[in-house]
Parts: sequence; C-alpha cells; structure tokens
Amino acid sequence: MSYPAYSALLGVCETDKPQWLSTAIDSTLHQTVKPSEIIVVQNGSLTDELAETINRYKEENPELFIIQPLPSRTGLGATVRKGIEACSNGFVAYIDANGYSVPTRIEEEFEALQANKADIVGTNINEFSESIDKVTDYRTFPETPEEIYKFAKKKMPMAFSSVLFKKTRIQACRDYEDCGIAEDYALLIDLLYFRAKAYNIQKPLVYERHSKDNKFLCTKENAEAMRYFNTKYFKKGWFRRRDYFFRSTMNELALMMPRFVRNFVYSKVL
Repeated sequence: MSYPAYSALLGVCETDKPQWLSTAIDSTLHQTVKPSEIIVVQNGSLTDELAETINRYKEENPELFIIQPLPSRTGLGATVRKGIEACSNGFVAYIDANGYSVPTRIEEEFEALQANKADIVGTNINEFSESIDKVTDYRTFPETPEEIYKFAKKKMPMAFSSVLFKKTRIQACRDYEDCGIAEDYALLIDLLYFRAKAYNIQKPLVYERHSKDNKFLCTKENAEAMRYFNTKYFKKGWFRRRDYFFRSTMNELALMMPRFVRNFVYSKVL
C-alpha cells in the first residue's frame, strides 16, 4: 500500500532534555512510513546541549531537517503556526519532543485516516517516567467521530502528541491561539468546531513522558490561562453552562490541591 508524503512537526523548548529529544527524533526516523521532512520549531532560546543535538541531526540529514526558530518562547498555537508555514506536504504528524512513537504509528494512522475518511487521527497513549518499558499509566480516548465530538464538550478528546492531520484543516481554523496548559485542547476544539472529522485508534502507538518537571504546575499564569480558555469556549457555545461552571470550579480548586491530586484532576477529570 502506498502512503502520501507527510511532514513531521516537532516543537522544542529550553526545558526539554537532549536525550529525550533524541528518543523522539529517532523514533520518527525509524517509522515504517518515513517523513519526507522533519520541521523542528525552536521555541525560544535553547540550551547549548539541545542546540547541539538538533545541529547533529541536521548535519547527518541536511535535506530532511528544516529548522524554524521562534524568537521567544510561546505556546503550542504559535509553534504549530510556525511549523505549518514550513510544511510542504498535505499531511502533518505532530511529534512530542519528550515522547516516543512506535515504528508503525504513522502507517497505522494513515490506514485509519483513509478507512474512516477522517481529517485527523490520534491514538491511545502509554505514559512513562524513565523508560518506555515501564509504563506508569494508560490513557484511552473515544474512537468514532461522533463519540469524539460529544466527549470534547467536556474533556480532552485526543492526545495531540499522537495526531496525524490534514494540513488544510489546521489552516482553516485561522484563529487558533495559545491558551496556556489548555492550548492542545483549544486547537482540537477549533478543528471540531470547523467540522473536522476525527478518529482515535484504540491502542497506544505513542508514549508520553511524564515527570515532576512536566506535570501540571500551579502558577498564576496557568490559572489565568484556564479561566480564559473556559470563558472563551463557553461564549463560543462549545461548553454548556453546567460544564463551564464545573470546569471553572475544578480549576480554581486545583490551585489549592496537593500536586499529586492536581495531577490526577487534570489527567482524569479535566
């Protein structure tokens, strides 16, 4: 079976670890369906070690890697916008700089995309801390377009770190923007709002790394971002009133919760 050409889009910021980035890139290079280009968005200034890691891959594969710098660190919205501008293919796979994709991820996502006539395909997720051999949690998502649309009215319906999507669908959103820790949720809502057809493969083809450093931080900026996100999509008509008040209440309570409880709330409830 032949597959369309696609671009792998990867955002890197200064808090990422060089060895984690290497794992993510290597898993992309070893896909059974390989990307025709890998777009690396440098989100603000990077550590010397990260810059050296990226340069090493660029030197080894000069025709494959395209580096796109952002002058200052920002969120997923700006990263995706910058990356999409550089993508020359009609299909884009998002790659988490801290994650790992199983070798058949893209192949299976293209097959699911074609079989279900979808615009965006994701997968279930395995979470790990140190090694992919030691899975610490498993996240499932609704499968069909109807289930995903309904689920998204309350909770995150897909793992953005796992998605393969049609470039034109992202471009149609136009106003996608940064919403702090909810930015991936916001982007998916915008896709569904513009009637993109989504599908989730019911097995884990992506591993997400979670540690004390990248769990949900209790900061003033994150709290304000969640208030903005909830209000924006309530006014847009996405959240019903009761869901809006539930989310807003849980977000405010999370500010007073111990870290392990807060992590559970954002992972499992919101």
